[in-house]
Amino acid sequence: MKFLLYILTFSSSIFYYSIHGQFEYLEPYVPYENTPKETHPILEIKTWVHIMQYSKSDPKNITKDSLHYLKTQFKWINQMFSQLKPPTVANANGEKPYVKDARIRFIMDTISFHIDENGWDRMKMQKVSNSNRWIDIIKIDADSNSITLDGVRDRFKPILDSLIIEGTLLNNGVYHPLKAVRSGYNTIIYLKESINVSEDSTGHVSYFQKIDKNCHRDNWVNFTNEDKNYLHIFYTGASKDAPAFGCGPSPYFLNVSNILMNGGYATAQLTGHELGHCVGLRHTNTPQFNDLPRTDKFGWLKCDDKNVSNNIMGYNLCRNYLSPLQIGYIHYKYSNVAELAQTTKNIDHKTKKIKIKKNTLWKKSIISTGDIIVKRNSTLTIKGKLIMPKGARIILEKRSKLIVDGGLIRSVKDKWGGIIYCRTYPNIHKKPLFKKNKAQLIEENNGEILY
Repeated sequence: MKFLLYILTFSSSIFYYSIHGQFEYLEPYVPYENTPKETHPILEIKTWVHIMQYSKSDPKNITKDSLHYLKTQFKWINQMFSQLKPPTVANANGEKPYVKDARIRFIMDTISFHIDENGWDRMKMQKVSNSNRWIDIIKIDADSNSITLDGVRDRFKPILDSLIIEGTLLNNGVYHPLKAVRSGYNTIIYLKESINVSEDSTGHVSYFQKIDKNCHRDNWVNFTNEDKNYLHIFYTGASKDAPAFGCGPSPYFLNVSNILMNGGYATAQLTGHELGHCVGLRHTNTPQFNDLPRTDKFGWLKCDDKNVSNNIMGYNLCRNYLSPLQIGYIHYKYSNVAELAQTTKNIDHKTKKIKIKKNTLWKKSIISTGDIIVKRNSTLTIKGKLIMPKGARIILEKRSKLIVDGGLIRSVKDKWGGIIYCRTYPNIHKKPLFKKNKAQLIEENNGEILY
């Protein structure tokens, strides 16, 4: 794991279920317990963690001395995805489809610290500085401790919490309304604090508005230059009093703010939920797939067997389940979209050879786990996309065949090792003695190999 410091000024069991029409394409991507890891590998998504600190003297966030907190967070998050629990609520068909291990992990690759007040403050109350939105004062009355404002428009609603009087002779400052009363075409605001002088009709009222940058991409732009080689997690804060919150709007970044140091598992659940958004999942109150319940009640409720599921993408107090189609969709995306595969550790190194010992058809797209060895007299047919890790090779023994039938073989950012023709894998440097024994490479139906 790399460690950087920046100081800136700015499974167990399977429940078989029916798959209906539009989602049949996801079925081959579901990592059932008996599917081999060579063709259904664990998807390891590289994360770069950014700790946004308020200031050097007052970080208001994780420090270098509390990195164990982050390690524990990722341990819990990965347990959520690797040790899924059965669903509490049945789907529309009365079924409870279940796969124990999603085969998805989030790898903490790099940690950076940034000292930047604006990058830290994701939710705040800020004075409206646009003069076109200020409200003119018609009259200040010390006897009734009130001010009369021009108009009765809806834009006055924010000032009912607090308002800012400016441009007067003696009454500039922040005030808190008791009540607002309409007076003809104007509005009278009665204040808690005392007004100093009557007969002052100069000035205007400004007010505070909520600035919510929870889902903004500015930190990703400013601190990573929109780097797409990782999923960037920003741990931030808020000057507005708010419970922990987060947003996962992109496969390349998410924000988690106001983390709960004393309630770490709750933060892990929150982060896991936002990571679910980053990898393509939506909330379950509107089901994304037909193996989910038709309804899932939101509101930080206890899970039950009727209308509050334990889905990670719901709003519940359990968050320990994903449906097979939710899981299959994630693997489908990362196996088919090269930009997403680029964020995975899978493409960076070889982990396990894949041996083809009989005629084999790959319809699904696959991120290979290493060298692919097609044994003699065997055929491998590729109809989907095959992403090869850095340096990995396809080794064709004598009298074997590799058929790229409408499929695509490629790497993502680093070159793969290409195709090797040999007698046998143990004698990889020896070519077949006779031309008729040489393996065949066939590209058909617009199949393509990119080296």
